[in-house]
Amino acid sequence: MYKFLCKFNRCLFLLLLLAFSGCSSIQTNKSDSELAKQLQNARIVLVGETHTNYGHHLNQLSIIRQTHQKWGGVLSIGLEMIQQPYQQYLDDYIAGKITEREMLRATEWYSRWRYDFRLYRPIFDYAKQHKIPLVALNIPQDITRKISKQGIENLSVSERKLLPKLIDKSDTEYAARLKKIFGQHSHGKVFNQKGFDKFVEAQLAWDEGMAFAASKYLKQNPKRRMVILAGSGHLINRSGIPNRLERQLELPKDKLTVVILSHDETPYTKQEADFSLKAKDLELPPLGLIGIGMKDTEQGVQVASLVKNGAAEKAGLLKGDYLLQLNDYSVKRSGDVSLWRYDKMPNEKVNVLIKRGNQQLKKTLVLSAK
Repeated sequence: MYKFLCKFNRCLFLLLLLAFSGCSSIQTNKSDSELAKQLQNARIVLVGETHTNYGHHLNQLSIIRQTHQKWGGVLSIGLEMIQQPYQQYLDDYIAGKITEREMLRATEWYSRWRYDFRLYRPIFDYAKQHKIPLVALNIPQDITRKISKQGIENLSVSERKLLPKLIDKSDTEYAARLKKIFGQHSHGKVFNQKGFDKFVEAQLAWDEGMAFAASKYLKQNPKRRMVILAGSGHLINRSGIPNRLERQLELPKDKLTVVILSHDETPYTKQEADFSLKAKDLELPPLGLIGIGMKDTEQGVQVASLVKNGAAEKAGLLKGDYLLQLNDYSVKRSGDVSLWRYDKMPNEKVNVLIKRGNQQLKKTLVLSAK
């Protein structure tokens, strides 16, 4: 009965989101007819997001549906959310060779991207239904971390191949915006010029790398067009991905790139985006919570903390326990726990196998809502 209700709730929620996804309203810059005209003519449409805002993702779905209707079978979708080495798993998912869960596990979604996949599920469902290619754009985290510590010059030959030969550092507004962000992350410490330079290099590599992956795909598939989904910070003022992609592709004037950003209260300006879409205020239903903080160790996933009166504490789990299984699902990393939990609802009973000292113990917990 519980599983039936979960499926019913998901179906009902999908119907509601489809009703909302087609009704985003243009708030600034240009008219509906101008948006339709530019979508028709564009080769690349870049649609921004705040990663945790479901309304922003519904706007992305709306633009994907509109471009699919206008462009037909030449649409592809570029994703910041997936790193380039995992492209094969996106191809297998669209081809129906692997399931949604298998795709998420293979791309290490909950270890590398971490955000709730349900925010993106309608987009992935639509792409799979219509066999629309999904293109992994992001460079691996290991590379951006390495650059932020050692600089681009210390990348290996294989790592450097993921970036274009030219890393354009001429955009002073881009650097000024990053300096403000860097200051927020430095928590009042004295400004470190070398640290900031490495920070800028990492951000440049991030944007140039995503633009490079998109340009390679579009060069290899000259009839294809692309909708790119990325954080709004990578698109605003055209100073992240858009201008670098235009440079790399050497797009003629009649092959437009269109930047669309979603807003909640205050619309974006004409300088910041071509179009600003009002986002619907719609939230996902709550997931079931285990009520623990996790730590990845060589021995496995360790319970690092317990939420007071949470599901795990009520079931008798202790700080320092290791999680081995959730129902029949083996866990080795914290990402496995997040992947197991991504479709679980509050009040569901879970059999947990833990290791405490030299003992293996079985516990039963009831997932909580808060």
